[in-house]
Amino acid sequence: MQSRRAALLSLFALLALVLTGSAVAGASGTERPHRKKQSRAGIAKRVAVERRAPRNRLPFDNDLISLPPPATSAPSTDAVVLPADPQPVSPGPPAPPSPEPSPRPCTEVVASLTAAEAAIASAAAGAVICLADGSYGPLTLAATKSAQVTLQSQHLAGATLDGVSLSGSHVAVERFVISDEIVVEPGSEAISIAHNRISGGYFGVDAGPTSTTTVDDTAIIGNQFIGPFGEDAIHLNRYHDSDGDGVGILIEGNEITNVRENGNHSDCLQTVWVGDHIVFRKNYLHDNRCQGFFVNDQDVGGDGGAAGPVLGITIENNLFLRNDQPCAPPASECGEPSYLHLYGPYNELTIRRNTIWGGEPVASFQEGTGPDTVIDANVAYRFWTSTDLSGIAYTDNTRCKQDGGEGGLWPLPAPGATIDCTPAFLDASSDDYRLPASARGVDWAPAEQQFGP
Repeated sequence: MQSRRAALLSLFALLALVLTGSAVAGASGTERPHRKKQSRAGIAKRVAVERRAPRNRLPFDNDLISLPPPATSAPSTDAVVLPADPQPVSPGPPAPPSPEPSPRPCTEVVASLTAAEAAIASAAAGAVICLADGSYGPLTLAATKSAQVTLQSQHLAGATLDGVSLSGSHVAVERFVISDEIVVEPGSEAISIAHNRISGGYFGVDAGPTSTTTVDDTAIIGNQFIGPFGEDAIHLNRYHDSDGDGVGILIEGNEITNVRENGNHSDCLQTVWVGDHIVFRKNYLHDNRCQGFFVNDQDVGGDGGAAGPVLGITIENNLFLRNDQPCAPPASECGEPSYLHLYGPYNELTIRRNTIWGGEPVASFQEGTGPDTVIDANVAYRFWTSTDLSGIAYTDNTRCKQDGGEGGLWPLPAPGATIDCTPAFLDASSDDYRLPASARGVDWAPAEQQFGP
């Protein structure tokens, strides 16, 4: 009896040992594939598929999505140690965030340029047509509406366009990555280009290619222009205020960078021929070598167009920094840049609360001015003129230098003038060039703004 009991106990012990070995083998078989499945390469690949990354993505796109750093590999071992108590399997790193949707809800989502063009043509006023994420060729929108209709990327920077042509009225293009120029065609009205990332092309925006027919009531707002371009980031010819609100073209809240002279007279903004009521406000120009805001040739008239003074120029609350970058190929020498460069004739010029600093940026004036010119409350490293400005309103400006060429005169006295070559900016290292408790210069910092999609 006792021998039978001992035999049974031995048999149970042997069965327990076999079952334990099977459990160990089963744990080893399930754990290793789980670790492999969570490799960083797999996550990166899934992100690329979900986002359908546009072609020629720029370094600036890195802020669109952040991946966790790669996991450190542990040394391999043949030993398997089972925990004393069952433990839940680790879920692994969190899933990457979904692409951020564009701010306004979509009335309709389309997945081709042909469908987008047709949807805009038939859309009711106020409609928002969304283009699905992906890389597309050139877009042509021609529609005449009574109120704005919008084509936007379904997700912020999720769709890339190889250039855009816009004509008609009340059409907006928003939240895209655009890799060739945007053209606002002559005769267009109330066209809006907003919160896009624009690079490549001969011009960034050409509004519009004409010396005669105007483009009316255009808005270029919140975009990010990343050069170099073949010539200008923004090129204007004939612009006009047709609705009487005092704005023929509004250029507001844009970032313009890496526009560098290449021998083609590469400017951040150039306006030629004759226009009226241009408003340039709250833009951030930095690390360029360009004429930042350049007005010229309005007295020429070119190709049978109108000639005469530009009527109504407002340059207000802009930040101009570091205009001393090297020339772009093929230029080896490219002259002295000037962040503000205005040739007369013009009327109703107001330059107020701008900050022009870093390197030796210049605000310069040539060939006449209007008697109603106002230069007020700016912080500028250097003012320069070769024309007679003695009759203008020139008040409450802070400057380091002021000089001029032959024929150049400044008002005397200059009420509220302050000479200061080292102003106490809040944080120049982060481009926060506000002056504490001051009504001079910019009243905003780039870190507080949203440029691009």
